[in-house]
Amino acid sequence: MQKTNLKKYSWNLETILNGSALEKLYANWLSKQAEIISLFPKFSDNLINFKKWLSLNEQYDILSNRLNNYVSNNYNENQNSPEWIAWTQKINNDANKFHVSLSNYTNKVIENKANLLKYLKDQNIKEFKREFELIFRQAPHILKEDQQKVLSTTSIINGGFSTIFSTLCDTEIKFEDALNSSGKKIPLKTIADVTKNLKSDDRQIRKTTWINFNQSYSKYENTLTQTLYYNYLMLNTLSKIHKFPDYVGATAFTDEIDVSVIEDLYKHVEIFKSSFQKYRTIFNQILKKQLNLKSLEPWDKTMDLSKKTFTFSIEDTQKIVLNSLKPLGDEYLTIVKKAFNDQWISWLPKPNKQQGAYSIGETKGLSKYYISLNFDNTIRSVYTIAHELGHSLNSYFINKKQKIYYEVSIFYAEISSIVNEMLLSYYLLDIYRNDKNMKQLVLNELINNFFATVSRQIVFSHTEYVLNQDVNQSKPFTKENVKKTYLEMIERYQGFDKDMVNKINKEPYIYSLSTILRIPHFYIGNFYVYKYAIGQIVSVLVANKIYSGDKNTLDKYFKFLSSGCSLSPIETIKILGIDLKNKNIYIGVQKIVDSWINQLNSLDK
Repeated sequence: MQKTNLKKYSWNLETILNGSALEKLYANWLSKQAEIISLFPKFSDNLINFKKWLSLNEQYDILSNRLNNYVSNNYNENQNSPEWIAWTQKINNDANKFHVSLSNYTNKVIENKANLLKYLKDQNIKEFKREFELIFRQAPHILKEDQQKVLSTTSIINGGFSTIFSTLCDTEIKFEDALNSSGKKIPLKTIADVTKNLKSDDRQIRKTTWINFNQSYSKYENTLTQTLYYNYLMLNTLSKIHKFPDYVGATAFTDEIDVSVIEDLYKHVEIFKSSFQKYRTIFNQILKKQLNLKSLEPWDKTMDLSKKTFTFSIEDTQKIVLNSLKPLGDEYLTIVKKAFNDQWISWLPKPNKQQGAYSIGETKGLSKYYISLNFDNTIRSVYTIAHELGHSLNSYFINKKQKIYYEVSIFYAEISSIVNEMLLSYYLLDIYRNDKNMKQLVLNELINNFFATVSRQIVFSHTEYVLNQDVNQSKPFTKENVKKTYLEMIERYQGFDKDMVNKINKEPYIYSLSTILRIPHFYIGNFYVYKYAIGQIVSVLVANKIYSGDKNTLDKYFKFLSSGCSLSPIETIKILGIDLKNKNIYIGVQKIVDSWINQLNSLDK
């Protein structure tokens, strides 16, 4: 029975292989690389070659997606596995050699712009025009052929800092055992254990878990600081080599925006500080009563606003999520059922499994859009699966509609997932309308989630923005300066609890400042986290309208889900009828959030 259950809660990655062997898929992948390399010198010579080039690359993309997803997802199930470490390294090496062979591709496209634009008038391939226009706009940032080849040769190491960070945090940093009120040791093996213990009724378990978790990272502050510094130094150096002002400017260019869009977002998000402070005051009042405490510590504030403990089995979770997503229609629900029934999901936590949760990318050519979880039976896990299903269903609708532009820009990627979370919240508030404890729990989840993905992520993003300025201005990049900047941003966007102002630089509270050094996206190289805020702000407006039965918004939403990257990120969001430059957008969102806060406050009367 146990084996059956484990299989039921595991994903079936073998579907990716289509009944073949990994070695055969790998061989086909290498063979397709050889075909592309052979055609490369003459791909722009005539229309026939150009069409064949486009076809070969589409075939290669599908093979790459299958190979990379099979290997990476197996690796993420056990990041200490010698087999999957070896496969990962082999594929990365081969992919790098292939990219080096094509290192002059962008240059050749730009050199042959006139011919390619002529070919792209052909009715059978005219849809590819945007893909090549995005390359043409890179002309001012393209290097000479020999320079580009050198950089391509060394590009294999560009992801090294992310790998080092992941290895350190996922496999090397270990948490000391927590202690309960009787002094008994409580093992902390995974992040899921930490999350669970921070909800414990035993305050000593919460305290020792919080301290040991944060202290484990703070012990590595010097290593993390140096890793982050050299990562930013590399990213900014490469950006300047390509004639961008800096790393942030380079990522903005990729997103087809001006850096001012990011800077304006920082200014707009400041409006939510007053709402956050009001929420925090109400939250603290309710929690102190619930826990019968005169004052709260950081390890207390992770508790749910409910006197009852709510736990959810995987089966309960599936039913709740399905019912909550009914406003999105029958087709949407049919695919969600497939995800649950056809082993798209790796549900359970285990040692050496990648932390957190994700829905796979690079999905063209796949029939399942896999999800990795570390399900722990809490309401947070219910929200997590709803969130990741949003990404997977986004992939489904894109692949149904798009032939070419089937990727999702990270600029708006979170909208599809946050809308699901909000619909889940509204559903739970409805079915538990007579249960004060659940309503407090859900309202707090709704509100806290908003500030976690807007105010908190902007704290992270603006910190990262300033740290990159420090690197470019050759300012000292020390752990002290990093944490100082982090504190300044907390004050700017959230403010401090009165009782924390004089504590934050003292033990054990100071350990939590290492949080700023363990943000995975900082080490990837895509200046990403401010986009969480965009996703949340847009999602509040969209989900509100969909839940209220606004068919016009629902129609726009499915056009959005199906659009992939066929438009610029800003234009994609405009499909939803939302202009991020409009200050009134933020004012409207604040009114909705304040209404949630007022509802929470009324439950405490």
